Amino acid sequence: MSLTERRRDDVMSVSQAAEMLGVKPSTVYAYISRKLLASTRLPEDRRSWLSRAEVEAFAHRPGARPVAADGTAGDPVPLATTTAEPTAGSNVGGIVGHRLLYRGRDATDLLKSGSYGAVAELLWTARPGTSRLRPPEQPTRDLLGRLQDTMPTASLPLDRLKAAAVLLGASDPFRYDLSRSAVISIARTLAPAFVESLPTRAPAQEAQDTDDSLATQLWSKLSDAEPSPAQLSLLSGALILLAEHGLGPSTRAAREAAASKADPYSVVLAGTSVASGLLLGGGSSLAVQAWLEEIGSVTEVPQVLADRLVRGDRVSGFGQPRYAGPDPRAAAMMTLLADSGGDQDRQHIVREVVDLVHSRRNLAPNAEFALGAMCFVHRLPRGAGEAVFVIARSAGWIAHAIEEYETAPGTNLPFTHG
Repeated sequence: MSLTERRRDDVMSVSQAAEMLGVKPSTVYAYISRKLLASTRLPEDRRSWLSRAEVEAFAHRPGARPVAADGTAGDPVPLATTTAEPTAGSNVGGIVGHRLLYRGRDATDLLKSGSYGAVAELLWTARPGTSRLRPPEQPTRDLLGRLQDTMPTASLPLDRLKAAAVLLGASDPFRYDLSRSAVISIARTLAPAFVESLPTRAPAQEAQDTDDSLATQLWSKLSDAEPSPAQLSLLSGALILLAEHGLGPSTRAAREAAASKADPYSVVLAGTSVASGLLLGGGSSLAVQAWLEEIGSVTEVPQVLADRLVRGDRVSGFGQPRYAGPDPRAAAMMTLLADSGGDQDRQHIVREVVDLVHSRRNLAPNAEFALGAMCFVHRLPRGAGEAVFVIARSAGWIAHAIEEYETAPGTNLPFTHG
């Protein structure tokens, strides 16, 4: 590898830095002009490049109120912290090189020995343990059923989860008890309640434990077909791998809400609102699913991608600027997807898309692509991937909220380990 190629591995473009920081490119230029970030030039290249290590460190700087490059409300730039701002770092999780860590443990390793419920306990308590997820009580289930009966039939799964979060908060008179034990108690019912809030498409199979039950119940909300063990492994793996991702945009929103002492339901709603953005990270799974649906056969792959480029559309779902290499979540999920059966013609289309984008742009798929591809291959309803993401990530958002409740100035509530 030449010196220039090695240097390119160590730097990123302004647009890549903007994606990593969750801001506009103009804001990155503002950071450079204020000497908050340094830019450089490569040989025979007039563009501005930034140190990958410096941008990654800047992404974990002390939290700041959102202000734009001109000082008005907009993208975040560092300012003096206030009593309601998030802390700089987090012990919950983070990215180190090519690895995603949950409480210092490699997230992909947890696929072998953990389950979603156990991983959630690790994120909330910092201690390995078994799942303690529990289904909602019958009165809550009845409330969720009546709410969903009022939703338009064309509602996306994410719309239903947002409505459910509001209802769950409104029906909990103790939602402002921000003690650790109370928040974890809420967290243990949240993912099962979210699954319960979605319309049932097929009778769920009986499961042997809470974790299998969660994946099985969720599959019955997303598919008419009875799941195979491999399909349940795929869905369970997606829940584990998406449970936490460090201080990304949706987590920063959740922490900002927690810093203002918002209740846990509102914290999750804040994270959900940001996560629903079509341009978040490498693109949403909803967008990926939509453009994959445009491809009728493997022979159409080059033409469909070419047509999208001609229209100026994004081929979303590739690249993840927060990693020095490929997204490890996507690599694991794509392996599970390949082994999960489903529509084999669509499996072939997904492989052809991944190979073509890699050969032409040297980009690997990210977790959003893996989610969208899962929905495409198994013919899940539009927006199913977003529902999987939010149900999974609710564990990480609550873990960050607990950390924020305990560190935010002015919080004098007792915190006991639960």
